[in-house]
Amino acid sequence: MVDTYDPRNVAVIVNGTEIVGFAEGTFVEGEKVEDRYSTHVGAKGEVTFLRSADDTGTITITLKANSPSNGYLMEVYKEQDEPDSFVSVSVQDRNFDGDVSAAGSQAKVVKVPNFSRGAEMEEAEWQFLVADYEMAFNV
Repeated sequence: MVDTYDPRNVAVIVNGTEIVGFAEGTFVEGEKVEDRYSTHVGAKGEVTFLRSADDTGTITITLKANSPSNGYLMEVYKEQDEPDSFVSVSVQDRNFDGDVSAAGSQAKVVKVPNFSRGAEMEEAEWQFLVADYEMAFNV
């Protein structure tokens, strides 16, 4: 079986706006903050599995320094401080027929890019902390 992957078919959507101008290499990452299970081992070796109720995660996107989406994300960053204001963020891999994604509707931008310029194209890394982080791999 042969598959084709095209990074142009990966979409990152923040508050309904598709982000553009990604950097080379890995331009989006998502991960849960906590493992779903951990263990507690008693003095005599009895093992108890502990299920975490922590559904938070992070989504990090890396843009080129000259991406027009940097300005948009800075506005989102400034507006999120309004009372009861959250950011929605969704990553959709459209390379597959099923649902391959990471998303959340209650997020905050927690890391804005460092400012740097040099002889080469710099990168701008944006990090979202997502309260209701969900991943799907339904292909």
